[in-house]
Amino acid sequence: MTRLLEIAPAFAVRDLEAMCEFYGKLLGLEPTYKTDVYAVLRNGSVQLHLYPQRDGMNAGQGSAYVFVEGVDDVYATAQDIAQVIHPLKNQEYGLRDFLMQDPEGNRVGIAQRL
Repeated sequence: MTRLLEIAPAFAVRDLEAMCEFYGKLLGLEPTYKTDVYAVLRNGSVQLHLYPQRDGMNAGQGSAYVFVEGVDDVYATAQDIAQVIHPLKNQEYGLRDFLMQDPEGNRVGIAQRL
């Protein structure tokens, strides 16, 4: 049986450098590989891949859900640099989470288990 190890969402972006900086501020993601046409950002086992829009993939069409420790701190940062769509809230399904949109329109849910 195949054992899954990791998953890495990949977002098409208009401004690769600006989005690397955005996700660095928001989630502490740092580039482990970066060229003019691709970036791999990582914090622990979490990865986000970014690339310029191409092959029919347009900026603002991506989505991801990230589990963190310290969701309140991430939320405070998101309020300053992103558009919060659903505010931080304890959910009946056992998570404290919120939904935000990055400057290019990609949507990211961020959660902490209660």
